[in-house]
Amino acid sequence: MRQVIEFSWNSLTKAGEELCGDSVVIRTGRDFFVAVLSDGLGSGVKANILSTLTAEIAARMFESGGSVEEVMQTLVDTLPECSVRKLAYATFAVLMVYNGRDAHLVEFDSPPMILIRQNKLTSLPLEKREVKGRVIREAHFEIQENDVMVLISDGYEHAGLGGIFRLGWGWKSIAQAVQRFVQAGVDAVQLTQALSRTCMKFDDDKPGDDSTVISMRVRPAVSVCILTGPPNNKELDAFAVSRLMNAEGYKLICGGSTAQMAARVLDKKLEVEWVPPWKRTEASQKKKKGSPPTALLSGVDLVTEGILTLGQTVEILRHAKTIHDLPKDADPATRLARYLLSADDIHMIVGTAVNPNQIADLVRGEPMRMVYIRDLVQELTKRDKQVTLETV
Repeated sequence: MRQVIEFSWNSLTKAGEELCGDSVVIRTGRDFFVAVLSDGLGSGVKANILSTLTAEIAARMFESGGSVEEVMQTLVDTLPECSVRKLAYATFAVLMVYNGRDAHLVEFDSPPMILIRQNKLTSLPLEKREVKGRVIREAHFEIQENDVMVLISDGYEHAGLGGIFRLGWGWKSIAQAVQRFVQAGVDAVQLTQALSRTCMKFDDDKPGDDSTVISMRVRPAVSVCILTGPPNNKELDAFAVSRLMNAEGYKLICGGSTAQMAARVLDKKLEVEWVPPWKRTEASQKKKKGSPPTALLSGVDLVTEGILTLGQTVEILRHAKTIHDLPKDADPATRLARYLLSADDIHMIVGTAVNPNQIADLVRGEPMRMVYIRDLVQELTKRDKQVTLETV
């Protein structure tokens, strides 16, 4: 099964500054993952410029197969020199993962990456070498399921300096905190939030330095397949349903006509999902006004109405970056959004039959559902989901 890197990051800007001197660049694809954290010299605008250039250059060059030597030479030649310190300097840490397993870590003057494996702090086989007059640390290793990796800028190490801690929070204490959070079962988003809150607390809500964390967790990819809308040719009904039922992961149907078609092809009973009043829980009663009912079909994880639910789901996604941002409602659109935000690979099978009863469909020459599908694809792609579209 394909492995993915679930990730989350957050930056805390030094008190009194408008711009953060740390920069993060993350690029993902089906077979690759690149995360870069750069810390510019000093703070404010100058540091931001240095770190932004460093992160972008490193991400682009490593992603395109550039060597460490080439990246370092480009940075030396490109970074603007600070007029005060007469230096062109920004630290960086780059983690590259290929095919969900093969990892390559490159660090220059940054805090070491924290690796938690099987709930234990694990050392990496780091090698030091000099490249273009600068000492870097480098490691090649294979990641494993449930590995948690954390990159931090030195603002985290200095948190609480001269206050709650004489010498700051320190790398070892941060690593132990990460270990405790991981043992509590947090995901990448929750880990980032917990570390950020702790850092702010140690700095009395006034960060003494730019502080950035990238949390990453290795897990199996989650797949979702959606069938919405009947095919343009009725002879393709069985084909469309078979594509859904043979897909990996969760299987969803959006559309009353689509659900009836699937029930007919599968020769299974389609039932409206209804909970008797005496069995209803607080969660099951949290349904939005005007929300259409769901249905039950054996072998399918969620069956909803089509156009209205898709439109509501798009609106929900526009206000929810991660699954943790979703309301705790149990209406069809929120449930659909929950499946989509928890997925890494999303395959949409979209029927192109035009509904003769929908005047708008006739005017456009395409189903209204295609408008919402395009919006969904756009929102999901923003969140680094791997989305494929198949029309029938």
